[in-house]
Amino acid sequence: MKGHADLRITTAAALICAAVAVAVPLEAVRLAFAAPLTLFLPGYAIAAACFAQRRLPGAQVWVVSLGLSLCALALGAFVLNYAPGGIRTISWALLLVLVVLAGCLVAAARRGAAAGARRLRLPRPRPLAVALTGAGLLAAVAALVLAATTFTVESAVGHTQLWVLPEPDSGSSEFKVGVGNQEQTAVPFDLLIRIGDEPLIRRAFTLDPGETEILRLDAGPTPAGTQIPVVATLLRQNQTDEIALRVQNWVPAPEGAG
Repeated sequence: MKGHADLRITTAAALICAAVAVAVPLEAVRLAFAAPLTLFLPGYAIAAACFAQRRLPGAQVWVVSLGLSLCALALGAFVLNYAPGGIRTISWALLLVLVVLAGCLVAAARRGAAAGARRLRLPRPRPLAVALTGAGLLAAVAALVLAATTFTVESAVGHTQLWVLPEPDSGSSEFKVGVGNQEQTAVPFDLLIRIGDEPLIRRAFTLDPGETEILRLDAGPTPAGTQIPVVATLLRQNQTDEIALRVQNWVPAPEGAG
């Protein structure tokens, strides 16, 4: 890349950004160096290779570089998804550095060694444009930091689900009772089910966050055309004097039963 200072700077910047993004443990610093590596440098290298024989004017360099970088990210995600090891930070960094290096090598070869060869050059923006661009980059880095930050959920409010649904395609008076735990911790439950005037059915179980318990029951033979009331009451085992949820539904009898 002798005689092409922009290509040398682009390659060196990609190597530095990749090394910092992989090695530095501070998330904010990693994201700050990952931003140019993902959003500008690959696109600039590709644009330099594609437009080696003519010069792109002004802000078009930035727009084209950003668009091509996003394309490289999309195609890179597809490639890494099927590569050994999958999508990881180090594989991303290595792939983007290879894209930058390949683009710069092709651009240098197409430009030739002539000192007066036309080439891509970054425009010289006005101070206001520099300030606005810097503010935008800081906002983007701040957004990436916030997106990557894990917040505690100790004060988050969860909920519990309870439902009673008939099985219309079962050909009988079958129904299902479901309990879902969307709380932040494991919860022990007492489930009480009354089918018409039958004796109370009781089930005790503990559900971890995100787990669901489904019971399938049969209301038994009933006269055709009648409906059987099913009442499900959910209690917390450590709060037996307080009803958590209560749901009632009607289970239709199978057609033709008698």
